[in-house]
Amino acid sequence: EECPEEGRLPDAGPRLPAEHLREVFYRMGLDDKEIVALSGAHTLGRSRPDRSGWGKPETKYTKDGPGEPGGQSWTAEWLKFDNSYFKDIKEQRDQELLVLPTDAALFDDPSFKVYAEKYAEDQEAFFKDYAEAHA
Repeated sequence: EECPEEGRLPDAGPRLPAEHLREVFYRMGLDDKEIVALSGAHTLGRSRPDRSGWGKPETKYTKDGPGEPGGQSWTAEWLKFDNSYFKDIKEQRDQELLVLPTDAALFDDPSFKVYAEKYAEDQEAFFKDYAEAHA
């Protein structure tokens, strides 16, 4: 009963986004640094409202694909793995890009913010910490 329905992703808009992230990831033995690093995987891919309940049906970045067109990406170059996810959330200048409540929590929560700020400024630190957390 705590799991999303079959084919759906976990809730990205809970009442307390930072606490929700901790509830999900702490039970897997991960800490705040690892939560933020792994959240950086949103630099890749798109969200589709019919599958997750979040995002726009398409944006200027996703209307032509590749693959099946549509969805809303977190970054403009959503097939490139870099630290743009953190930069884009921090600057919040492009309404075409998706920022879920759980994404925004990375800069709202004081403990998460330390790492989110670091990764926005230092791509190599993000790569290193992401690789360790992913492994």
